[in-house]
Amino acid sequence: MADRKPMRVLANSMAVVEALAERGDLSPAELAEATGLPRPSVYRFIDGLKAVGMATTTDENRARLSVKWLHLADAARDAMTEWSSARRVLDDLAERTEQTAFLTVPRGDEAVCIDWAPGRGIGVLTLAPGRSLPLYAGGAGRLVLAFARDVDDYLANGPDRRPLTTETIVEADALRADVERTREQGHTLSLDDATIGIGALAFPVLGTDGTLLGCLSVAGRSVDIRERRREFTDAARAAVAELTSGATSELATPLT
Repeated sequence: MADRKPMRVLANSMAVVEALAERGDLSPAELAEATGLPRPSVYRFIDGLKAVGMATTTDENRARLSVKWLHLADAARDAMTEWSSARRVLDDLAERTEQTAFLTVPRGDEAVCIDWAPGRGIGVLTLAPGRSLPLYAGGAGRLVLAFARDVDDYLANGPDRRPLTTETIVEADALRADVERTREQGHTLSLDDATIGIGALAFPVLGTDGTLLGCLSVAGRSVDIRERRREFTDAARAAVAELTSGATSELATPLT
């Protein structure tokens, strides 16, 4: 029985970290609601994360993940040799579109950002390296749902779908329709469903067997994404082709 306690502590700590990564700054009460943990436990986990420099608190006493998580995201990205060309591709895409370019990978019931090239207005964007989106919100999240998950299994067994904005798609039938639309057009259009005023276009990076390796997205103001959709789509598809070439060649390289 004693052996299980450290695992439970780690699992609960991870629940706190994941809630902060997914939703941003949260009060202890909001963290308790998001994780199902008692509020005294949440305070202890926040204090523990602050003690090792992994979290801070704002003037409003809201918990926030520290920039140390960005270093972990860098290390995780660097360990993924299939994305060795990603930084250059992202930089080129951000320069061409003047929007923020993201590289995201599927991880369970989330889409986790592993790299980005910042564009204009990055302070209001939900996603950043080390942070994640649920599979029912945002361009990257919804694209991962369409290309990497069985939608019926996700709807039946996935986490609770709590709206991030008034535009978040949470109804089962609406999500099924969104998945079908994404598969048909080959990309996802996100407008205001993760952050009000922010839009994104997300495109799959597929392996030779059709498996989703990751997601490339362009994000910025909703009005810019809507008005320049065709331009951004052409630029992103060219970037995906370059990324796919680099990723599949790395994956095909035999170990020596």
